[in-house]
Amino acid sequence: MTESEVKTSQMIVYFSAIVDFVYGLLFLLFPHVLFELSQDPGAPADPGWVRWSGGLLIGVGVAAWLAAENPETETPLVTGLMVATSLIALSLLYTLFFGEYKGAQWFLWLPIVINAALAVALGWLTSKQI
Repeated sequence: MTESEVKTSQMIVYFSAIVDFVYGLLFLLFPHVLFELSQDPGAPADPGWVRWSGGLLIGVGVAAWLAAENPETETPLVTGLMVATSLIALSLLYTLFFGEYKGAQWFLWLPIVINAALAVALGWLTSKQI
């Protein structure tokens, strides 16, 4: 990888880490706020059951942050992040287009766009690692 590609790779992995960490904090500490923002009438009355996912996301964010120092040597983690962001974007698109979600549209489109962009960027990075 060239110096420019390494810097770009680091920025991609750092951005992924920040996204995971922020979503993790929100799910861990403020799940009720996320459900209120969604405006989905199907949101559970007690959103506390999703707190565990916040812990997982924070852990993934920390792992990505640590891997960002040398992303070109972290092929398994970067590949896993690419698969995860791809599946997140696809699952949210499915939810949106097949009527499973009745809340505010922006609430799904924002993570769809973020995760789709991350999936493409992480896919680029994965292709450079091989």
